[in-house]
Amino acid sequence: MSMWAARVAEGFVFGDLTPAAVETLKGVPMLIESSDSRVRDRLLPETCSKEEDEEHWREHAVPELERLFLSRAQLVRRDLDALRKLPESPNSVLLVPDEHVNAWVAALNAARLALFALSDMAAEHLDVEGFGKATPKQREAILRLDMMAEMQSVMLGNHELDDEDGSFEDFAME
Repeated sequence: MSMWAARVAEGFVFGDLTPAAVETLKGVPMLIESSDSRVRDRLLPETCSKEEDEEHWREHAVPELERLFLSRAQLVRRDLDALRKLPESPNSVLLVPDEHVNAWVAALNAARLALFALSDMAAEHLDVEGFGKATPKQREAILRLDMMAEMQSVMLGNHELDDEDGSFEDFAME
């Protein structure tokens, strides 16, 4: 069975999360909080052409963005602390409450950017032929990136609802 998602009154439920999927999700806060220069350059790139403007940006905007990243990481950690193991299975289920969806979408996006940078990837790696040319570390990263993108897609409403039971179409993260 593959990971599934459903819309419930409280938010979104992601079920049958494999240990690899849970490991990926537990890595989201760590990726966001990384002090690696590749991550910082990706999440907080230079934005201004004038040096004076860039200094102003770094002094005033970057600290606020960093606080925002940290608050999202804390919220994701809190939701992950509520993960529940499925009976008689190594897999788990996660509830993302409605009031946390925006933070999760942003956190997953930032984590994807960080993982992409830390895995020394290029756009070609995400092409159909790119997977075969990727290193084992990059292949693992591509699978994790895809899983996080699927979760974002669900929370953004880009998956069709199944009329019978309210669940979304299955998607895989083995």
